[in-house]
Amino acid sequence: MSGQPSGVVLPPGEGEILHLGLSRPTVKVGAAIGSTRLGVIDSWLPPGGGFHFPHWHEDLEEAFYVLEGEIDYLTGTTWVTAGPGSTVFVPATVIHAFRNTSGQPARHLAIGAPAEMVDLVRNLGAVTPAQFEAVHEQHRSHFARDSPHFPQP
Repeated sequence: MSGQPSGVVLPPGEGEILHLGLSRPTVKVGAAIGSTRLGVIDSWLPPGGGFHFPHWHEDLEEAFYVLEGEIDYLTGTTWVTAGPGSTVFVPATVIHAFRNTSGQPARHLAIGAPAEMVDLVRNLGAVTPAQFEAVHEQHRSHFARDSPHFPQP
C-alpha cells in the first residue's frame, strides 16, 4: 500500500513538546507521524499539574496509563487516585479531569481516539486558561460547569 506510513519508532525523550500550564506534554503519536485514529501524549505532571476543569468529549475516548507517581482522576462524580501501572478509561460523554495532588512529580500516557486529541491539547497550550472553554468547544468537547468539582474563581 503506497502512501501509507510504514511505522515509526520514537526514542525516549523525543516527540513534539507542548506547553500547557505546569504540565509538560510530549506528543508521541499523532498526525505528524501519520496517525489519524490514535493520539498518544506522554505527560509529566509536577505537583499541582493536570487538567483540573471537569469536561467531556462528544466523540473522543481517552485512556490514561500511569507511568510514575500518583495522579487523581475524576470519572463521572468520583475522584480516584491511581499509581504506576494503573489504567483509567474514559468513554466519550463521561465527565473527567486529572490532577497531581501528591506533592511529587508524576507521569502518565494520555491515549485518545481519534488522534484529534493531540490537536486539542496543542491548541490549549496556545491560549490562556480563560480561553480553554472556547478551544474545547471547537473540538466538540465541553466544560462540565454544573459538576460540583468544577473550580470556582
